[in-house]
Amino acid sequence: MGAADEQDRQDGEGWLTKAEVRELWPQVRAISITAVARANSVRMSAAPSQDLTGEPTYHAADVRQVAARIARGEAQVAPWQRADSDAACEDATPVPPVRQQVGWGADNVPGLILLAIIVGLMLWSLTAPD
Repeated sequence: MGAADEQDRQDGEGWLTKAEVRELWPQVRAISITAVARANSVRMSAAPSQDLTGEPTYHAADVRQVAARIARGEAQVAPWQRADSDAACEDATPVPPVRQQVGWGADNVPGLILLAIIVGLMLWSLTAPD
């Protein structure tokens, strides 16, 4: 490590937290920031961030360079990692799964026929002489 890197690490200006990177990369889903950083060769520190969350910090110059590449459409960002993707909409608005209504429609005709046969056999077995 060079003296410049050590100075950056001491005063904290050369390294950004995930929240700060999120502000610079609004086009990227928050959950995908680390993957996008790795795909675009952003230097990350192995030491935990200053707020002790345990998350890595990202080199500020690399983050700004990738932000410019994202704006030009040159950065490696998969479609599902973009903030405007369907997956991001699902992240933003979690809803319980929709239950399908059980109806008497054409989709259920085979099941209804089978149910009628079973009920008929049960009734027939009850009325049959021993």
